[in-house]
Amino acid sequence: TMGQTVTNLYVSAVYGSGCPKNGKRVRRTQDYTPEKIKAMTWSQKKQTAKRLGIDVPVRSKDTEIAEAEEKRFITAANKAVHQGLSLDHSLWDSVLKACISRGSIRDIELNVFDYQKLMDAESKDSLGSKFDRYLEQLAKADEKSLSVNDHLATLFNAYNALCVGHIVRTMRAGKEVDSILKLNNEKAKIWDQKAGTLFGNEVSLSDVEHKLLRAKWADARLHACIVCASVSCPDLRGEAYVGGDRLDVQITEQMNGWLANQKKGFDVKEDGKGVHLSSIFTWFQGDFKPNVLSFIAPYLPAKYGSFKKTTRFSIEYMPYDWGVNSKKMSDKEAAATAAEK
Repeated sequence: TMGQTVTNLYVSAVYGSGCPKNGKRVRRTQDYTPEKIKAMTWSQKKQTAKRLGIDVPVRSKDTEIAEAEEKRFITAANKAVHQGLSLDHSLWDSVLKACISRGSIRDIELNVFDYQKLMDAESKDSLGSKFDRYLEQLAKADEKSLSVNDHLATLFNAYNALCVGHIVRTMRAGKEVDSILKLNNEKAKIWDQKAGTLFGNEVSLSDVEHKLLRAKWADARLHACIVCASVSCPDLRGEAYVGGDRLDVQITEQMNGWLANQKKGFDVKEDGKGVHLSSIFTWFQGDFKPNVLSFIAPYLPAKYGSFKKTTRFSIEYMPYDWGVNSKKMSDKEAAATAAEK
């Protein structure tokens, strides 16, 4: 539950305290340690075994047999978590590293994306071509072959790349985009329009966010990792998400960075009696259990040490800036500021 360590957050996810009402499988991203297994009740072990498709440990009064079964269960559980293949995200990684830089839009510091670099898709070595080829990879990827962590990393990368794809397609058609909301049309909002193909199926951004992520994963930190190409979103990460042990580090860094941004993440009011939070925390407040303030406390900057000891604060949510997180816009503002000086 929130307010606990990161490890305990995952244990909560495995046991189902954050399990969605639709009853779908809740996935996890960390190993089963001996401490976690010993903390489980028998029914929780049965539930975990069912989720992972492994045998329940044999119950025995013989200490030696019981310990051997527990070791077998731990080994089988971890093997089930990590088995499978990983998808190569190097094309997307190269695009992110080439297109992301630090900037500022309307006094909000953020990672800005140079969409202009993806306009040329003719040359095989161009960033535009690499981006298009990565989208093709996502379309052909075999979901069932991926390990648990690689599956989650792929969903993060897919959401972000498909969202960038909406902007890129519009710009390649000769139209400028200053807000992703401007891509809404009479038939559907941008979130519900076809964004591309993932695992062989046509998907929208809503499909990825709500059906593939929120409905199946009990870790609310996912909100720090998916970016709808807007200024007030958590920053688009400057590298691709990857599976294995690295994924949890990346997710934690995203939470830390988001909440360290006083203009779009978290800030304490001047009177010290309340806080300002991203609107994402009210739109999806049900995901952050037991409550928003308890959930975010472990990820706040050290300077808010006193805040971490209590959650008795009033909350105001920050206005959401839906402007596109583009380098062009950031550069334009920087030039205008320099001219004024």
